[in-house]
Formats: sequence, C-alpha cells, structure tokens
Amino acid sequence: MKIHIISETPQRGTFATVLLLHKMLLERGIESELYTTFKSEFRTLPEPPKSKIFGYEKMVNNEEYIKKILDIISPDPKQSVLHIANAMHGILPESKKRGVKTVINIQYWWPTCYFNSMDCGDCDCKTLSKLSRSIKQKKSGLSRNFSYLEAIYARKKLEWIKRNLLQGDVLLAVSNIVRNVLIQRGYPENKIRVININGLHPDIQYVQYEPSDKDFIFAYLSYPDEGKGVFQLIRAIAKASEKNPKIKLKIPGGLEEYKVVELVNQLNIRDKVILTKRLPYDEYVKQLPSILKDVDFIVVPTLVPDTWGRVVTESMLSGRPVIVTKDNGGLVEQVTDKVDGFHVNVYNLDEFAESLYKISLIDKKTVKEMGFKARENILQKYDNDKILNQIISLYKELIEK
Repeated sequence: MKIHIISETPQRGTFATVLLLHKMLLERGIESELYTTFKSEFRTLPEPPKSKIFGYEKMVNNEEYIKKILDIISPDPKQSVLHIANAMHGILPESKKRGVKTVINIQYWWPTCYFNSMDCGDCDCKTLSKLSRSIKQKKSGLSRNFSYLEAIYARKKLEWIKRNLLQGDVLLAVSNIVRNVLIQRGYPENKIRVININGLHPDIQYVQYEPSDKDFIFAYLSYPDEGKGVFQLIRAIAKASEKNPKIKLKIPGGLEEYKVVELVNQLNIRDKVILTKRLPYDEYVKQLPSILKDVDFIVVPTLVPDTWGRVVTESMLSGRPVIVTKDNGGLVEQVTDKVDGFHVNVYNLDEFAESLYKISLIDKKTVKEMGFKARENILQKYDNDKILNQIISLYKELIEK
C-alpha cells in the first residue's frame, strides 16, 4: 500500500496536519509520499499556470495541470490511495478515470460557501437573490453594482466544486459540524466519513504553570484576523480590565497585523496587551513553553462557524484551559464547558467582557486543575493512535474495494 498525499497550500493548520500524517504513516511502516505545489523539502510538483483573470484556486484545479500532476505522481490504481490535503478538488474526476482511489480533507467551508466562511446568515449559496445579497454586503464601491452577476458565477463555481467532489471516493469531514453541513447542502451521506484528522498532534509536553502574582493573563494564539475574533477580544479585554486591572492579554504574532496594533493603541491599552512577532509553525511549537508558562487561559473567540481549532488542541495539550465561542461547531466538540474551559457568548461585547472578568476571578489553583483536566481530556478524545488507525483502515478499505 502506498499513500500519495498532495498539499496545494502551506497554510499553517492544513500543512501541519499533513506533515504529521505523513510522518506518522512512515513511522507505522506505511509507504507515504508527500507532494506540494509550492517549494518545500518534499516532492515539489510544478507550479500551476498563472492567470491574470483567474486566481490560484482555479488554476491549481485546471484540467490540463491536473493531468500533468497525475502523470508525474503515477499512482498505481491497485495499490495506491491519493489523499488530497485541502481544496485540490479538480484531481478527483481524472483520478476516477484512471481508477485511483481518493480521499479529500474537508476542513474548511470552500465546498459549501462562496466566501469559505458560512457567516452570511440564511444564504444557501444556491438561491441567486440570497447569494447576491451576501456578495453585496461584503463588497464596496462599484463592485457592489455587479453582485447579481457575481452571484451567477458563485453558484456555478460551487456547482463545479460539487461535481468534482462527487467523483471522489471519500469526503473526509474533520468534525461532526462539517459532516452535518455537507449533508444539508446535498452531499451524499455514504461518501462522508468523520475522522478527527486535525486532532493529530505533535508530542507537545505539559507546560509548567508559573502563574503571575500580579496579573491574570489570557492569550490569543490564532491568526490575527477579523473572523477569528481577535478584534472583538481586544475590545472585550479593554472593558473587562476596567473592572479588573490585573487582566492582561498576550497575542503572539500580533505585531504582524497593523490593525491589531492600531486598535490596541486606540483603546489605550498598550500596557494590557503584549504583542510579539509571528513565528513559523515549528518554531512556534518550540516556543510554546516560554509563551504559555504564565498564561492562565487561552481564548479562541472565532466569530464564524469553525470546523476545528488546532490551536485548541495544542493549548489543551500544553495544560491550559480554553475559552471558545458558545455553540461554535468544532470548537465546542473539543472543549467541555466548565470542565476544561468555557463556552462563552463572544458576539455580544458586554457579555463577552463580563465572562472574561468573571473568569479572571478564578483562583490559580482551580486554573491549574482545569489545565490538568484539559490535557487529560484531549489526550483521551484525540488519541493519535486511534485517529491514525481509523485513517489506515480507511485506506485499506479503499484498496480492497
């Protein structure tokens, strides 16, 4: 059995998962080859053609490019499985023609949402009027006038994605919320498997808890952008610290986003927020002990439906309780409310700030106990061997078919 893993993106969360999968398969004695369409230490494939009109996503799924890639990889239909790490869905129809079995990770919303966010209320990404309205809300200037035309394009794009995905053998949903949304959008249940592949984790050790006597420290470890909730968190910290001046917030990587720096300065809380430069993933994992040693709680306040939070897994493995958005899909699958973290309403600023304030009053002994429980629970729920066994069983099942 040989597994060919292809990644068309170096995005931290996605690439971290496939790196771990590749490494763990090799450790199990399974022949695995990792290919990238970007420069890497692994098998680097030719870059997709460039286009001034169409973006990278369209060109990496171009039919001629896909044929070229498959000719290079040349998977054996009887002994191989092609595992697509992200959104290179164009490879599925051609693989089927060649008799090659395929698995594709569905860990983001690109098959079900034109904006890859699922944050447009009742938009079904099918009804043109709803699509047009959602597009118009997200556009500015003259482009708003062409929202209906873009809606036509958006629907065709999603239909194209769906046609391609239906040619794959397995759509690998990374959490139950992904499975449920795919089914709601008309994807056949028998093609979907739920395996928490993003739960695969490196050997992250418990970070010794050395709490500050003077401060109660929250940390935000996700990418600093709007959808991840960083700006809402900064505003909530500003309000909460009015009631408890001991509150502080760490944002590793915050210096890379000028809007973060700007908001912190506008709110006059530079003494409350610790901003540093962003680190590459491998370096970030090495630096976790120094980043987290005095951190009491990690906050993952995502404002859009989240499929999974790798940062949640890594934080809990480090022995830190985690605050996540109430009722938010993959995040609440990971964190048990009031046991190893909290589910809070982050959408209402006053409620969010009040939650942070109340949490900041928890004694350090209880924080430490919740951190121990977080590590214990995540190791039980997302055991590497269990997840890997599920994936290997899936590969074998496909080959035996």
